[in-house]
Amino acid sequence: MTNGRIDQHGKAGSPALRLAAWVDRIVTVAAATVALSSIIAIFLALLAEVLIRYLTTRGLGWPTEVPNILFPWLVMGGIVLAAHRGAHIAVSILLYALTPAAAKILLAAMQILVAATFIFLSYASIAVVQITGNQLFPVTGIPQLYAYSSMFFGFGGIAIISLVTLVRVLHATDPRSVLDESAEASV
Repeated sequence: MTNGRIDQHGKAGSPALRLAAWVDRIVTVAAATVALSSIIAIFLALLAEVLIRYLTTRGLGWPTEVPNILFPWLVMGGIVLAAHRGAHIAVSILLYALTPAAAKILLAAMQILVAATFIFLSYASIAVVQITGNQLFPVTGIPQLYAYSSMFFGFGGIAIISLVTLVRVLHATDPRSVLDESAEASV
């Protein structure tokens, strides 16, 4: 194992790394699916509204609420993907001045802090979702909790990605390689 993620044969080295890779893949596919389907649904709903308004001079009404429901999901899906690629918050000047052992401690502490913060935010978002359960969008009558549920998805996704990165950092010979791989994957 050379980089904390994959050995020279293309397989994750330890069971922990295999589990981390599996969880990482599920979260990444889920985030990409949520973001992509949200933007497609928003586009199609607004396109339908424009076409119907053009053809009949009356709108459908409901498509104007689709962005209110799905845009938060698009944003949270993008945030989770950015966290996966290490592109959310990156301050690495100090990291490269440290020895690999010190960098491992710093990166592990950072991932623990990020995971704890976003686990708390996920928990706090449950209260927001419960509060918005009684608030309805005026045209469709859909509860606003469907839009606000995106917070739980996004915050939980970032927490999971942080824990996956923590496993990779702890198994890496040089933990900075874990971040380098994320940067390379996003190019």
